[in-house]
Amino acid sequence: MMIISSEYFNPKDTFECGQSFRWKPIDGLYVGVVRRSVLMLEPRPDGYEVKVLGEPLSDDEIGAYFDEGSDYKSIIEYLSMKDSWLDKATAFGKGIRLLNQDPFEMLITFIISSNNNIPKIKMAVEALSEQFGDYLMTYKGVKMFAFPTLEQLKACTVTDLNVKGMGYRARYIANAVRQIDENHLDLNLPFELGYEDSKMWLKQLYGIGDKVADCVLLFSYRKKNAFPIDTWVKKMLRELYGVEDRQKAYEAFVDDYFDHYGGYAQQYLFYYMRNHTS
Repeated sequence: MMIISSEYFNPKDTFECGQSFRWKPIDGLYVGVVRRSVLMLEPRPDGYEVKVLGEPLSDDEIGAYFDEGSDYKSIIEYLSMKDSWLDKATAFGKGIRLLNQDPFEMLITFIISSNNNIPKIKMAVEALSEQFGDYLMTYKGVKMFAFPTLEQLKACTVTDLNVKGMGYRARYIANAVRQIDENHLDLNLPFELGYEDSKMWLKQLYGIGDKVADCVLLFSYRKKNAFPIDTWVKKMLRELYGVEDRQKAYEAFVDDYFDHYGGYAQQYLFYYMRNHTS
């Protein structure tokens, strides 16, 4: 039985902060698809019990997914002392975990995320899974599907991929899938590379720029210094830290100020500001 302590974990904070789109509240409990398994989180006095409803996952695999190996107490203490904004943000979002998700799923998911909002991203990811992924089970009337594999998507045309909420991104996905397949690209390679090299490697793929690459590195390749910068984050950096409105200025500030905890800082600040903006 796997129990995740609630001291530095909250399902709502973790699943609603924009890093994962396969979890949903059903009858008050979060249920999600991880690889080919369906997981449910059930509150316990000391945390949340992870129940595996579908194909088995080991405690080690579950622990890795929920980033159990990171010391969130130390991370939050370090960041909270840097400035008042991070102090507020870490206090508000202390339940956020940086999930370690499947690389192919994250590649496709964050291509979908380009110039998109969270409800539409969820819609498109779910539609893609329902149409092309394997059916896993039905939980309380809700059908659960695995995210489609490379093999399943490479047979799809751009028209096939244009599911609800997808739009022009269907072409990006079709081209990226074709690149991976035809060039026999090893999606495990970035695990072995440093941050800069792995980012360059990802950006060879169609539809992947700096922001999407950083999201994939942060949420699947465990590059915890990756700091995704989009229009909203640029605004945040200008308003909170007075950063000059230039891409190089944003990158230099992030590298220097947040250092190896950049990914954690980005998530805490993003989640805090998104929930405290009128």
